[in-house]
Amino acid sequence: MNLRFTPVVHELLQGACDIHIHSAPDLYPRIQNDVELARCAQEAGMRAILIKNHFTETAARAQVASQVTGFQVFGGIVLNHSVGGINPHAVEPALKMGAKVVWMPTLHAREFLTKKSHVKSLAGEIGADLEGVYLLQENGRLIDEVQAVLDLIIAHDSCLATGHISKPEARALVAEAARRGVKKIVVTHPMASFVNYSTDVMKELLDLGATWLEHVFNDTTRQVGHPITREALFTGIKAVGAERCIMSTDSGQWLNPIPAQQMGIYITDALDFGLSPAEVKKMVQDNPAAMLGLEQEHTS
Repeated sequence: MNLRFTPVVHELLQGACDIHIHSAPDLYPRIQNDVELARCAQEAGMRAILIKNHFTETAARAQVASQVTGFQVFGGIVLNHSVGGINPHAVEPALKMGAKVVWMPTLHAREFLTKKSHVKSLAGEIGADLEGVYLLQENGRLIDEVQAVLDLIIAHDSCLATGHISKPEARALVAEAARRGVKKIVVTHPMASFVNYSTDVMKELLDLGATWLEHVFNDTTRQVGHPITREALFTGIKAVGAERCIMSTDSGQWLNPIPAQQMGIYITDALDFGLSPAEVKKMVQDNPAAMLGLEQEHTS
């Protein structure tokens, strides 16, 4: 694989961790399978990747890809209806198999179902009469199942990610998770059109206890029905600062570049939009490595 980037970009790719990639097998077309992803990331000099599937846990698949390639591949679980929604009985075995992140609902989040036209390529696998998953009781408190999931995340020192939930859900979830002692809380692509958190909301969630905002390159591509501009993406990152952000690709779609290449493009654009190499390093190497629990192993 010959990735034609500048020396600075190649240097930043060395040790990069992409914590959000969609791979085959999947219900949707994906450009690479788990092993192909790992090999390409390895050839690019990256440090680790994390694979995501909206319907099944990926920790077991990640173990196989790691064993085949000798490269660090991690997985997680998304709490959509296909695993029983907010289901501690699905979360616990996933964590025991090494899941690094538990995402709240994505495609089956009640909020996302009102905006699924924003990602038409995903809508075909979502039933028209599907009742969305909602995290709050009528009194605004989190449902009991969420509390049980938080207990498991704490016990396994895993990471909580917000998925595609609404602003009121995110506020309640982040505040309670931080209060309970969850150490790693990621706000999932907050600037995506179907999530649409403003800069003020992003800062509020950080103040409530979120650890990082995860900004993904895919939000700017034709994969989504209402892409944001790259200028808006980097303006949002600069408004918060690199210390509290993670750059990931949310890639793997057949119409986008392969994920390792897309990460290089993302890094190139970040530099072109005025972020320094040190800031980019923080977002593509240091922060995602900390999320994955790899920070003590970094030697570069």
